[in-house]
Amino acid sequence: VGVRLREALRPQDLAVRLGGEEFAVIWPGADAGSEAPLGERLRGAVGGRPFDTPAGPLVVTASIGVARAQGPDEAPEALFSRADAALYEAKRAGRDRVVLAP
Repeated sequence: VGVRLREALRPQDLAVRLGGEEFAVIWPGADAGSEAPLGERLRGAVGGRPFDTPAGPLVVTASIGVARAQGPDEAPEALFSRADAALYEAKRAGRDRVVLAP
C-alpha cells in the first residue's frame, strides 16, 4: 500500500504509516479545492488493481479522510484529529470513499 501511495504522489509529498492499516499523506502547497481529487487519486492508486499475493490476487479498498490546514497556526494535532474524524465518517458511510473534513 505504501508503495502505491508514494507512486501517486509528487516528489515533495510525504506518505507515512501511522500504524496498522492507517497512513497519513502531507501535500505541501496543494491548491485550495484540490482535496477531493487528491483523495480520489490515492483511493484509486490503492484500490485500482489487485495486489499479487502467494494466495492469489487480493482486492483492497481505501477509506480516506482529508483535512486541509485552516491556517499556519493550526496545531498538527488538530489537523490530524479533523482528518481522523473524516476517515471514520468515510468508514461509517460505507467505506471505499473520500470524506473531506469541514
